[in-house]
Amino acid sequence: MYCGNFNDLPEKEHDTPLVKYIREAVALNASGRVELKKGLVYANFDTSRTELTANRKFEYHKDFLDVHVILTGCETIGFTPKKFQENSGIKHTFDSEKDLGFIEEELPACYVTLHPGDFAIFLPEELHKPLCAVNEQPIEIKKIVLKVHKDFYAHCLSLSV
Repeated sequence: MYCGNFNDLPEKEHDTPLVKYIREAVALNASGRVELKKGLVYANFDTSRTELTANRKFEYHKDFLDVHVILTGCETIGFTPKKFQENSGIKHTFDSEKDLGFIEEELPACYVTLHPGDFAIFLPEELHKPLCAVNEQPIEIKKIVLKVHKDFYAHCLSLSV
């Protein structure tokens, strides 16, 4: 998991390919799903209500990494320092069409609170628990979840070295 603030990103002329897509998504101010690079990069523009932490489940993805960017409101996201292992004995479900799995039990976690302009990046198989209410006070938030295919992300890393 990586986190930061959109306003602290390097100057545009020094952008990595991933940062360029983050900037592009934020500039769109759209709703719903928007394809940025067919099949490899898309943005989900969501208005959601945060929930009590106990009501949220850890999730993970196998093929796409997530970049959560907060536009309005605040959100706490839980995460664990270890990648999910399917043979770990932890009860889970996975929908390969949606590239989305859920952990059916509670795990020790760290939490980070994101404010407008903040972002958090979760690599494939990194467990994260989004949409947790800050101070257990649910509110409506607006955010972008940028989805980047792991192979394209690896290609982006090779371009930025």
